[in-house]
Formats: sequence, C-alpha cells, structure tokens
Amino acid sequence: MENSAQKFDAQVLSRISTLKMTAMNLVDGLLTGQHRSRHKGSSVEFAEYKDYSPGDEIRHIDWKVAGKTDKYHVKQFEQSTNLKCTVLLDTSGSMGYQSPLDGHSPKMEYARNLVAALSYLLLKQFDAVGLTLFNNQVVEYIPPRSKASHFQHILHGLANISPQGTTAVTEVLGGLAERLPRRSLLVLVSDFFVQNQDLQKSLKLLCSRGLEVVLFHVLHPDEINLPFEGDMIFESLEEDPTLSLDPQDIQEEYQNAIQDHINSLKKDCNGLGVDYVFLDTSESLDQALSYYLLKRKSLIKL
Repeated sequence: MENSAQKFDAQVLSRISTLKMTAMNLVDGLLTGQHRSRHKGSSVEFAEYKDYSPGDEIRHIDWKVAGKTDKYHVKQFEQSTNLKCTVLLDTSGSMGYQSPLDGHSPKMEYARNLVAALSYLLLKQFDAVGLTLFNNQVVEYIPPRSKASHFQHILHGLANISPQGTTAVTEVLGGLAERLPRRSLLVLVSDFFVQNQDLQKSLKLLCSRGLEVVLFHVLHPDEINLPFEGDMIFESLEEDPTLSLDPQDIQEEYQNAIQDHINSLKKDCNGLGVDYVFLDTSESLDQALSYYLLKRKSLIKL
C-alpha cells in the first residue's frame, strides 16, 4: 500500500509540475510584447470632492484647489474591487475520451491545461479564481482566492481529476446559482453533451443574477467527424449501453447533428449575452487562447 501511495503521489506531483509549466509558458508567451499590468490588487480610486468638516483626514485635502478657491475640499475615494471568477470543469466520463486513431492529447488533458492557463492569468493580475469540479454533482470545490500561492491549490485539484460518472450540468448550475457571488465571472468548461433547452434555462438563471458567463465548448475531432471505418463496437464512457455498427453508415447524419448542436448552443449563448468559445482539441491551445483574449481584452488589464 505504501509503495502504491508513493507512486500515486509522484504521478500527481509530476502532473502538477507539467500543468504549472504549460500554463506559465502559454500565458507568458501570450503577454510577451504587451504592456505588463500595473494592477496591484485592491486599490482606491478618486470618486468626488466634499467640503471639509472637522474630523476629516487632513491628508485628503486637495491643497491645489484650496490655493485657488480659498476653500477646503476633501477627496473621497471608493474601493476598487478585483474580478472574482469561478471555473466549473466537467469531469464526467465523456471528458476522458482519448482517440485510438491519433496522437492528440486526451480531451481532459486539453481542458486541464486550459483551466490552468486561465487561472494563472487571472491570479497574475491579482484577481480571485476558484475551481469547481463536477459530473452529476459537485466533486470538489476550491473557493476563489487572489493570492499567488492559491495557484498550487488549483493545480492540485486539476491533477487529481479522474473523469467518471454522468453529466448533469444543469442540476449542478441550479444548485450553485445561489452560492455564486453576484457580478462575478463564471467560466464553464465542458463537452456539453446535454439538452440545449435545459442548459439555456440554467444560463438564463445565472445571467439574471448578474453573473458574466463564458462557455468553453471542448470537443475532440473524433467527436466532430466520426472518422472511423469498418464494423465497430462503441462503448459509452458514462453509461452501460454499447452500440455495434459501421460508422460510415451514419457519418454524414452524425456530422450534421453535431454541427446543429454546436450552432444551436452558440445561438442560445449569443441571445443571452453569454460568451461562447468552441475549442477543437487538435488546435493548439495558445492559438485558441490568443484568439479569445484578443476578442475579450477585459481579461487582460494593460
């Protein structure tokens, strides 16, 4: 037992190290050549003046204004709040798909690297980020924190993922809606093998609570194209049923159905003001992130 535990710990530590290096290289590479953020965590910003009253801080008197008007005005400040982000990562069985045909990394590995990179980016600019892992329920919850050391907690959660179980994203979102901070950012990463109308209801609920929502739709090329040939037996990664058939018999119909699903999900998101990002795992993650960050400059404070 002790040897297996040591082996497991070594595997986890190795995965954490790889995730960390990948995330840092991705983000630092994207930011190379751009202005480094001057954002230094929570700060105060000037809001307005008010007339001086006994007891007010003398150091907040605007002496330039006093010299010109012969009246004392005190600067009032308001606390600026950093972004608070919660990342929800689908860890159901289907997210563990690995192709028997090519050398592309497994779908979960791609999603893991995406979440690690986004988390590192947010923490780098002193925003708070948390991680929720789920399948048909919440598997692990790491609350949002803004300390740089919090990245290690995120990485440990990501490194321990073992995709299993069924997906119940709508039920999970419904249960979390009341707990998520208002006016915060919610990033949802999944393959979204769910009914669109059910997901749309959950997204409406989140938006009604003032949450800014981003969907990263992650699919492997096999799941988009069904490129297999010959009689095959398909086994479900989430449930028991198996299916025997020649994929060529249904390939065109399957491809149309998947594309309709993608288009429908994208249309629903656009209608709700939700950002939708489709990711094919055969594409390099840095190109996908670069495209998204250019589209959404608010994530990088220049």
